[in-house]
Amino acid sequence: MTRPPAAAAAAARRGDAGPALRVQLGEPSAIDPGQAFEHDGALVAGLIADPLIDCVPATGRLAPAAASAWQVAPDGRSVRFRLRPGVRFHHGRPVTAQDYVYSLSRAVRPETGSPLAVHLAPVAGYDEVAAGRAGTLSGVRALGEHELLVRLSRPFHEIAAVFSQRVTAPVPAEVVERDPPGFARRPVSNGPYALAGELRPGEGLALERFGDYYGANAAYPDGGRGAAERIEFSVFTDMADARQAFLRGALDVTEVPADAAARAGAESGAALHSTPNPMVTYLAFPVTVPPFDDPAVRRAVAMCVDREGIAERRFAGMRPVAHRMVPSVLDPDGGPRLDLPHDPATARRLLADSAVPPPREPVRLLFNGGQGHEGWVGDVARDITAGLGWPVLPLRLEWPDYLRELPETSAMSRVNWAVDYLSVDNALHPLVHGEAVGDSNHARYRGAADRLIDRARATADPTARRELYRWAERQVLDDLPYLPLWEGVLHHLVDPRRVRPAGPVTDVFGVPVLRQFAVTTETGGSGR
Repeated sequence: MTRPPAAAAAAARRGDAGPALRVQLGEPSAIDPGQAFEHDGALVAGLIADPLIDCVPATGRLAPAAASAWQVAPDGRSVRFRLRPGVRFHHGRPVTAQDYVYSLSRAVRPETGSPLAVHLAPVAGYDEVAAGRAGTLSGVRALGEHELLVRLSRPFHEIAAVFSQRVTAPVPAEVVERDPPGFARRPVSNGPYALAGELRPGEGLALERFGDYYGANAAYPDGGRGAAERIEFSVFTDMADARQAFLRGALDVTEVPADAAARAGAESGAALHSTPNPMVTYLAFPVTVPPFDDPAVRRAVAMCVDREGIAERRFAGMRPVAHRMVPSVLDPDGGPRLDLPHDPATARRLLADSAVPPPREPVRLLFNGGQGHEGWVGDVARDITAGLGWPVLPLRLEWPDYLRELPETSAMSRVNWAVDYLSVDNALHPLVHGEAVGDSNHARYRGAADRLIDRARATADPTARRELYRWAERQVLDDLPYLPLWEGVLHHLVDPRRVRPAGPVTDVFGVPVLRQFAVTTETGGSGR
């Protein structure tokens, strides 16, 4: 089911809109840059908000964006930013360093409820603000209108990468505080696009190019200005419906789930773009809940899952099996591997040796529906049942219910983790560090990896730091709170007749570079 953005219909009635870029969107949980944590919300937030630092789409290299320069201290305990003059909010006011003091502190405040706040945990004063004992991060200080200092509570030499995440983008206090619920529906920031109306559940939304955008984001050859005058997002709760809309010519860009990518390619030819991205799909074990508190049980369950067979059957080989916690695109030159064969007979012996009694009730496997997971989740459940004799019950939830259930679930669960910024730290710390329990560490795992990750953060030498992260990953793979299933590959259909990209179609995260998509007036539709 889908509904087009109401703002788009209004523009069509006015007859004053040029050709709009029409994009599929899942129902976003939030589009506020301080809260947009999942794929759909982040897609919108990336257009309405520029961080201090951005990533070059083709390479991921960090480049100056709203900051013209930055410097991490030699001891890794602070980072200083020089802000660009002339950056403005969508309502017209210039952005100053004080706006970052407010915005970063706001993201951490408990009343904001941001799932992204944990990225700012290294900043001095985080614990006090997160607990509600203070309103402002003590480590963030404006040294003038265009000079910002961020002090850290402990060394973190990859801190600059954190400031490429949209949670660090500025928002104006006077707009937020006047009407917080209204701001959530129509956030204001400093990006190349502004919302044309409020976000309403199920109705989609439209963005219009912001005329006073500063246009000096060095990650883009044109300074980051949007190529399309308008971007219209239509919400689809089922990706199969979105693919059909694309084939009819009603969409220019849509994501395609992995289990439908081969068919989409046959239907659409050159319109399909498949991009490896820094994401891994995992089977998460609730390690504080028996019998999954026993590493031998976790290993036995993992050995029953035929990851290669499911990948071939469900994804036509278009998603490689994951052998690491860390996506290979982040550390392509080596690292620890999980060499765990599909061997149900050995799994049964391992379970017998551990003397763990079988579960009295069916074991639940939690996943979100509507995104193409049903087939492979069912395969995983059947593999475990066939291997161990345990009844495994897949539990399909809608996205909002899944998000509510995930942090405290006693079930096994499907977990996708795509890094928020290009750092091995962001592939490990949020999933396995004890500090992230209750946030993104859905296995609720605590182990020796904590100390290794902390040491890596404090290590200035990049080679030595990489080795420490690898040791931490080895520890996690031995403990197996998560079974890595498949590496991330994102698939998108982009209409080659209507869309003219000014650069790569997708970035290193596998996300379409929408701000560089110009739109022609040709009739869309790529079906045959």
